[in-house]
Amino acid sequence: MVGRGITPLGRHRQRERFARAVDAHPGSEAGAGDEFAAELAVVALLREAAVTSGPDEAARARMRARVLGAAERPPAKPVRLPRPRRTGARGRLAVALAAALCLVFSLAGMSLLLSRDALPGDALYGVKRTAESASLGLTFDEGSKGYKRLEFAAARVNELETLVDRYRESGGGPLGGYLTALTDFDADAAAGSRVLAALGSNADRRALDDLGGWADSQADRLAGLRPSLPAGATDRVATSLDLLTRIAERAAALRARADCASATTGEVDQVGPVPARDECAAPPAATGTTTDATSPPPAPTTAAVPTTPRDTPGATTTATPPPGTPAPTNPAPPTTTTPTGPLLPLPTLTLPSLPLPGLGG
Repeated sequence: MVGRGITPLGRHRQRERFARAVDAHPGSEAGAGDEFAAELAVVALLREAAVTSGPDEAARARMRARVLGAAERPPAKPVRLPRPRRTGARGRLAVALAAALCLVFSLAGMSLLLSRDALPGDALYGVKRTAESASLGLTFDEGSKGYKRLEFAAARVNELETLVDRYRESGGGPLGGYLTALTDFDADAAAGSRVLAALGSNADRRALDDLGGWADSQADRLAGLRPSLPAGATDRVATSLDLLTRIAERAAALRARADCASATTGEVDQVGPVPARDECAAPPAATGTTTDATSPPPAPTTAAVPTTPRDTPGATTTATPPPGTPAPTNPAPPTTTTPTGPLLPLPTLTLPSLPLPGLGG
């Protein structure tokens, strides 16, 4: 069919003639049947085989239905719609309460921060005192509470110094701030004195020393501030100074009776336990014997046991301790006793013979 040496254009024309010969009936084009006779015979056999050996219409319908059924999409999952949010009165109330709590906490925190430098007479001074009371409530040790009370009282003196510096050029400033600071000072000082005086009179003498030293130092500070205070506060400072004097004297009195059998009378006044007024007697000594570690141990004592002297004159006997006596750590050399007088003869006892059954007399 195809010869060698055909150009590409000739090959293209040959393919077109073969295509027209296949589409037309055999013999429709001149020379086509002779040129492509063998190829056209093959095409005719293929067409006949496709008609006779292919599936019939029923089989084709079944195949088409199966292919279309397999190609169907799976059923889609049901889509859940979001629940509508409740925006009723209850939801609005919860949001409002949460916002109110956040506002209260933020305001409380800011108030605590701003009240650290508040002075008596300021708007935030009450917040400062409330924070001090809260910190005192979170302290559980009695000694720590007493020292914290003294710390608060010393803070009131600091506030008085700040007030004096602030209103030095304006004539002293408001009198109410000074009176409030002095009143709070007396309350904290008395409460701390009661706690530390009771603690010092029972067990801790160091608390009495701390209490007396604190009272003296605060008295010096108030005495130095007294000339700079307003006229109405000058007389009020005398009351605070008198309280500090009583605290110092009470600490000294309790310290003096620390080694007495009765240190207090059992009564408590404004500054603490009242010291006893009777003569200081030493506490009763503890029962039992005590041995000093530095003193040498006592020499062991052994009781002499009477022994019967031997018949031989000049014999010596050794004293033996009674049973149950512990052996001494540094035993003394054995003692000997020598009779100084003549030996007395022992009396001779004669026992009567008793007849026994089965034996002679």
